[in-house]
Amino acid sequence: MQCDEIRPRLDAYVDGELDETDRALFHEHLADCPECGPEVAALERLRVGIRQQAPAYRAPQALRSQIRAVIRREAAASSRNTRTGPGWLAYAASILIAVAVGSGGTWWISGEHQQDTIADEVIDSHLRSLLADHLTDVASSDSHTVKPWFAGRTELSPPGVDLAAQGFPLIGGRLDLVEGKPVPALVYRAGKHVINVFVLPGRAGDHAATVTRRGYTLRHWTAGDLGYWAVSDAGPDEFAKFEHTFRSATGG
Repeated sequence: MQCDEIRPRLDAYVDGELDETDRALFHEHLADCPECGPEVAALERLRVGIRQQAPAYRAPQALRSQIRAVIRREAAASSRNTRTGPGWLAYAASILIAVAVGSGGTWWISGEHQQDTIADEVIDSHLRSLLADHLTDVASSDSHTVKPWFAGRTELSPPGVDLAAQGFPLIGGRLDLVEGKPVPALVYRAGKHVINVFVLPGRAGDHAATVTRRGYTLRHWTAGDLGYWAVSDAGPDEFAKFEHTFRSATGG
């Protein structure tokens, strides 16, 4: 199987939804693929992280009663028609979502946990760009080349300033995937270190944050309607200097 056949079904693979034949083909491909293998590992870490960190909320009694009633009706209908299927799951899920949205209540992940989940995705994307040797889709230090390249590929318009005079040359940009959406990633050098700056929509309630994981440091801040997530293994002083320089140059 090829990467373009594998990638759309990675979630199904991680969730154990593939049959044995497809699963064996996926195993064979993932064992040798330098791109799909790390992506599966990132999805599995995300899945474990959500289970471990996301707060669970007990459904109200009325909602639980509705779901039980739907399950009983679906089971009875399946029995009469001598067929089985996952239909009751779809009914139960639709009721659960409708009630949660209709009540305006908190869903599975609070804003703080959502921000933490994005941090995990961004760090994983940074690592993939290094492991797969795919730092840039457009290689240039010219902001007038890098910035226009993203037009039509993503709804976000990154600043893409070159900071070579301050010791942080822009080497290009690429399109990455965070929360299932294409986002710009600006790539800088700090000596021998790579700094990826991911540009996402700013969110109400987001706060500046520093995260250190697996030897990499992430800094997050917002400026206007954009949120910036910078990742690198550069030293703390150098990374702090980069952030200050980038924010000064972009008005953030």
